[in-house]
Amino acid sequence: MEKFNIVIGTHGRFGEELVKSAAMIAGNMGRVKACSLLPEYSFEDYMRLVDKTLSELDDGFTIVLVDLYGGTPCNTFTVLSQKYRYDVLTGLNLPMLIDLYLKLSNASEIEAKKLVTETINTYMQACVHTNQQLYGNQE
Repeated sequence: MEKFNIVIGTHGRFGEELVKSAAMIAGNMGRVKACSLLPEYSFEDYMRLVDKTLSELDDGFTIVLVDLYGGTPCNTFTVLSQKYRYDVLTGLNLPMLIDLYLKLSNASEIEAKKLVTETINTYMQACVHTNQQLYGNQE
C-alpha cells in the first residue's frame, strides 16, 4: 500500500463530523485530516492553519476535498496547491469520502488522474431522486 493523505476543508465543523461519520462505515480514517474554517478565523488565520496542516503531512499522494467551489476553503487550498502539489475537488460528500478512502487504502499503485476522475464520478452518482427511482414518474 502506498502512503496517502486526504485533507478536508470545510466551513464550520462539517468536515470533522463527516470524517467521524465515514469512520462508522469505513473504519479508522487515520489518513484524513480536516481543516475547519470557523467564524472567528480571518482569511489569514485559515491560511496559516491550512499551511501548517499541509506541511505536517506524511510523504505520499495527497488529495484535498472541499465543500464549496469558490469558498474560502476552496480558494485557500487551491492557492497552496501550487506549493504542495495536490488536486482539489469540490462538492465533498460522504459517499465521495468513503469511496476515495477505500480506494486509496487498497491501492498498490496510485494513478492520480484516474483517481480524480473516479472520485468525480462517485460524486455525480451519489445524488439520486429516490422517489423517481422507486416509483417512476408519477405526475
